[in-house]
Amino acid sequence: MNKKIGLVGISVCCLSLNLAAQEVDKTPPPILVQVDEAKEEAITALTWVPGTVMSQTDSDVASEVDGRITWMANVGDSVAAGEVLAKIDDTRLQITLSQNQSNIARWRAQVTLFEKRLARYENLEASKNTSRGELETVVADLENARQELEQATLAKNLTEYHIRQSSVKAPFTALVVDRIQAPGEYTSIGQTLIRVVNPNNIEVQVKAPLSVLPFIESGMQVNVLSKTHGVMESVRAIVPVGNENSRMMEMRIALKPGDFPIGSAVRVAVPSSEEHGGVTIPRDALVLRKSGTYIYQLNQDNEAQQVKVETGVGMGSRIEVFGEVDPTQLVVVRGAERLKQGQKVRHEWTGDSLTALN
Repeated sequence: MNKKIGLVGISVCCLSLNLAAQEVDKTPPPILVQVDEAKEEAITALTWVPGTVMSQTDSDVASEVDGRITWMANVGDSVAAGEVLAKIDDTRLQITLSQNQSNIARWRAQVTLFEKRLARYENLEASKNTSRGELETVVADLENARQELEQATLAKNLTEYHIRQSSVKAPFTALVVDRIQAPGEYTSIGQTLIRVVNPNNIEVQVKAPLSVLPFIESGMQVNVLSKTHGVMESVRAIVPVGNENSRMMEMRIALKPGDFPIGSAVRVAVPSSEEHGGVTIPRDALVLRKSGTYIYQLNQDNEAQQVKVETGVGMGSRIEVFGEVDPTQLVVVRGAERLKQGQKVRHEWTGDSLTALN
């Protein structure tokens, strides 16, 4: 009889242990979440304004001489400063140069002749064998010949200059954007031949509201963003002049070569309020519910702690929050909708964010 009672007791104990184990097994495993940091940082309201990437040196290059175009750089060619962009036929100028050289030789001979005549008349005048008037005439003829020789030399120099200018050279490191004329066509003085830009000297032209003027200054860093990537660059210049219609002013943001292609449309984040300190979190960390806005932070035991917050200034992908937010604790940015107060999670660092482990 006692043996049966003992067996029954053992069976009851085993059943209790099994039930207890089943209860333990019902405890949910740590949920998988992605987390990021809460940060204490300087905060300012940002206004995103459109901008266009442009070259500071965008030029329509013309010729200083007229004539038929014999050669021109192709669109897309990169030409170093001082190298040839286009060539103009200089046959007529070479003929003019030969005429100039002939004139110089003729007037040089005249100057030599009148110098010898002057010397002879000075000797005659010293011996009283000629009149003063004849001597003065020879002096005038010599001076006139010298002036003509000077004019002929200047004409030759000008022709040589025009010959040099018949090879139109790049005023800076130039990328050929467009050929306004083509080889074989006749060009006139000042008529645009070719459009070039300097691809190494680029900036963003921005139209910003005048209301941001008190919060910006030359040299400050701003975020410049395109559809593919973003950079932080400096404000090069501010033109604090608007008009009565748009109330917009112009800003120029310096860029590094290769930041963006010339002509790209970008957006620039311009400060529009005074700077103050605060706590920011990723926007994705916000959990919106009927009772309010919440975030989940992780304590030292990797347990989710629900924190009610109010939002403030937005800063790109982050946003200012007010509440009992601990900037030393991680914030859940993925999977927060499924969390409950005190629930366990697991995670690890991956890149710039923290991601849950399996």
